[in-house]
Amino acid sequence: MHTLRFNAKLVSTEPDDESRTFIISFYCGDDTLQVYEVCDKNSGRIGGRFMERKKQRNPVTNNYYAERDFVIGRTVQLAGFKFMLQSCDEYTVKYMEDNGDQFPEASTDAVLRAIQASSSKFDSLQDFCIDMLSKLDVNGDKFIDYNEFQNGLRQLGFNVTAQQCHTLFRRFDANGDGKISMEEFYNCLSK
Repeated sequence: MHTLRFNAKLVSTEPDDESRTFIISFYCGDDTLQVYEVCDKNSGRIGGRFMERKKQRNPVTNNYYAERDFVIGRTVQLAGFKFMLQSCDEYTVKYMEDNGDQFPEASTDAVLRAIQASSSKFDSLQDFCIDMLSKLDVNGDKFIDYNEFQNGLRQLGFNVTAQQCHTLFRRFDANGDGKISMEEFYNCLSK
């Protein structure tokens, strides 16, 4: 049975809730969910099971939640609480990429094609990469971190969701060091 795990924040107006973090596990075999709260030592909170494992209905659609409802950047409502899905573990990322029919936002081909199409205005792919990276590299360190990448794509007019941006960044970051170099950017676009 596949288990998808997401790091989540509680969406709340209470100041104390801003620092609370959770792990939401979705069990694909029976469509059940379980929520754990992660607490730091001396935080005054007791971590552990926050919600028992069971099926949960989406209050918007009144259908039970399914695996396709869980992608980075989405807000889910569980038992009266709202959670913003912020990231997921490596297994979940790979599962989503391998099951693009269930997770179309984990497929970045359309966004990648749009980026590649905008290179036609330049004499060469290398000229395009240099221009694009200069626009994305806000701090001028010759590398693009995730925040620069996400903000830069949106400013350049590429309409990407949080999940698409996450998946696309992983594709460009070939060595997995958390930043994109000129070489990685060029190699990804030239494939």
